[in-house]
Amino acid sequence: MEILRLPSVVPQAIIDVSEPVTEYPYKSFDLSDGSLEEGTVTSDGNSKVTILFSKEYDSEYEVTIDGAENYFTVVRPYVNPETLGTNFSEVTEYTRHEELARAIIDAVVIEGFYYKKRVIGMTGLGADYLPLWVDAKKINKLYENNVLMYDVEDIENSSLLYKITGDKTAITIDYSGQINRAEGANLMLPQAVSDLWDMQFGYRGFSRTFDYTLHLEVGYKKVPSEISRAAALLIEDIKCNRLDYAGRYIKDYNTDQFKIKFDDRVFEGTGNMIVDKILSKYAKSIRIVGVL
Repeated sequence: MEILRLPSVVPQAIIDVSEPVTEYPYKSFDLSDGSLEEGTVTSDGNSKVTILFSKEYDSEYEVTIDGAENYFTVVRPYVNPETLGTNFSEVTEYTRHEELARAIIDAVVIEGFYYKKRVIGMTGLGADYLPLWVDAKKINKLYENNVLMYDVEDIENSSLLYKITGDKTAITIDYSGQINRAEGANLMLPQAVSDLWDMQFGYRGFSRTFDYTLHLEVGYKKVPSEISRAAALLIEDIKCNRLDYAGRYIKDYNTDQFKIKFDDRVFEGTGNMIVDKILSKYAKSIRIVGVL
């Protein structure tokens, strides 16, 4: 079930349970970062309970209550349906159209325009940087070899301070003094018996072969205005039934028995050439590093 994350309300799910006016324990598992929330909730006279979710993030949840597992997806719409309709019926219609328009846009820009928590596992390279291939906005936690090194909610007890570099391409240790960061692995020289000192240069950053687990916040804190506009264009196309491909990308046309030849792009994109132009700068040809 999809629940819209709107600025006017807290996302919530209404779940049927066995008994009215009864206290039920529940577990809410956030599938994006594995965090677990446990609590109790009391059913109303109609044997229904209300579970609340975060207003800050888009995510998928598994809620276990009354012996049943329930799954919910909380997402921020690209256009608020409440701003498009003037009554309940219109808002309901625009909500359906927005869901479809968002799915069309996400089919072109696979990552979408959401703000999520995400967990990434990486291996250290022996440098002062951990490269990032996601649009990270914040570091919540960092584990080194399964040991918690940094927690944004407990900075005083964190071993080190970490930050995202200014160009958003890597994570590095946040030093306060002067430092020349190592962009590559330290030089490792074989040591001879006659050497009087250790030629192995000391480790300072993210050690080679060490395992790192990053808990990040990634994506868009706000939907770009041009994406909201693109979604609105698609919503109007859907409402007015203008997404058929008749008359689009016709390459050759003969009047004898209506022989029509279409360009190869006919079934690509969103069906709206203006929207395709807007999305073209966000689409990525490489989604996973090392995989074409």
